[in-house]
Amino acid sequence: MFNEDAMREGIAKASLILKALEVETVPVEILQLHALITGDTPSIADIDAVISRNPEVMGEFLSIANKALNRPADDLILNVTSAIHLLGLEEIHQLFVLSHVLKIVPVSQADHKILKRCMRAGIASAELTHWLYGFSRSETFLISYMQDIGALYMMRHDPLNYRDRFYNQQQEFPISKYEDEENYYKTSHAYVGGLITKRWDLGALLYRSVLFHHHSDLQALAKYDERTSKMVALNRIANFLVFERFSDHSITKELEDSFEEACAFIDVTEPMLKSADAALEKWADSEGLPEASH
Repeated sequence: MFNEDAMREGIAKASLILKALEVETVPVEILQLHALITGDTPSIADIDAVISRNPEVMGEFLSIANKALNRPADDLILNVTSAIHLLGLEEIHQLFVLSHVLKIVPVSQADHKILKRCMRAGIASAELTHWLYGFSRSETFLISYMQDIGALYMMRHDPLNYRDRFYNQQQEFPISKYEDEENYYKTSHAYVGGLITKRWDLGALLYRSVLFHHHSDLQALAKYDERTSKMVALNRIANFLVFERFSDHSITKELEDSFEEACAFIDVTEPMLKSADAALEKWADSEGLPEASH
């Protein structure tokens, strides 16, 4: 199923690309939070203090948590302690890392445009997990949000060609145009993104889901890792719903076939799709939330 030589080359070239660029280091707050969460007796007060230290990051964190959980407007999470009780420590760690990523990684309007699309996909995939056993809302939200983090660095690596020649076209042709990217660079944004998620210590499922999110064969991927294959299918469906609602372009046969294969693979029904689309309608253009309490 996998061309192991090509994968080794892709990972090696992705590593060289990241070495040549200025890649953000892990902020000290993330290391502190990780130490607190993995300690023998995690203290909610200490965890709250680390997350609340930077008001901007805390605000982004609470915004992400509300979007991931699709909270009603009259019942938003407005403080860190409430988020901890609702989400659990592992998910708190993941969303806090994401709030830092969004603060320090984007450097251009193109970066923000890509991340907004991924945020929308995260909203849709998180809503679909209500019917999918073994996945949490914040976990799937984070994975879909991080799917194209590598594209930001590929644009820095090749600012003249990458975005228009490869990345943008993959929204309509998610399989064939991704293969064009791999053939041209001998690596891809999926390899680059996978290495970044490893650097940020976001877990095996996220790493594999980012690495394989353009993989063409879900059945073959399931033989390698069933959870990853389901997450890749979720991501495909979420990307289709985002494209359908927000793109000015027509849906191609390749995009539709990819979507239908994913729906069949995880038994997605019409009510599930309507629920995910309703979540997009609610949150897709949300830029912020009411001020958090301290």
